[in-house]
Amino acid sequence: MAEPDRRNPRVERTRAALVAAGRRLFSERPVDAVTVDDIVQAAAVGKGSFYNHFPDREALVRAVSAQIRLSVEGAIGEANADEPDPARRVVRAVCCYLRYAVDEPEPARVLVRVHGGHTSLDAPLNRGLVEDMERGLASGRFAVPTIEAGVLFAFGVVQLSLARLVLEPTPSLAVSLAQQMCALLLRGLGLPPAEADLIAAQASDDIVRRGAYATTHTGAAH
Repeated sequence: MAEPDRRNPRVERTRAALVAAGRRLFSERPVDAVTVDDIVQAAAVGKGSFYNHFPDREALVRAVSAQIRLSVEGAIGEANADEPDPARRVVRAVCCYLRYAVDEPEPARVLVRVHGGHTSLDAPLNRGLVEDMERGLASGRFAVPTIEAGVLFAFGVVQLSLARLVLEPTPSLAVSLAQQMCALLLRGLGLPPAEADLIAAQASDDIVRRGAYATTHTGAAH
């Protein structure tokens, strides 16, 4: 497949239309139920245009997912810019995802449906979480068998919380889920229950309830 000229505005518009169509369709039904024909019809482009940009449907899935996660990870970076404690950083990141689900329910549904490959410790978008786990273990803040176990535990909390929240994307449910699930996550990582509950409550209130969230990133996936 020849690499399209990204400097050409028309080429960029076509790619953006394909990504937007994929995001909408992947939010509505399982990836396996979406065909390339469905995508090009929704994007109002020719089938040949699809293959000018993506070798197959799975490549589009990865592009859509990466775009959404990049938006959320940018918000997490801002939310944690001045926070050195790995425990607080981890749960503030979780809270950013849950707040995102309230603000952006469509791409949040995509994240629930599409998660393959996101668990790799080598994935660039996972670097921040991996580093937080490394710091937490090295400092004795966390007590988990391995960095990978901690990362997978955090992924599980985010994925299951999002799966619940996309069914009812309300601020009140997001606040409740954030507080409860973040407290469980921190307890599981080895923090004392009282401290885990306090940190979870603070993060939930700061990011989910009050929206101290990187609003410049909200909607960036559109």
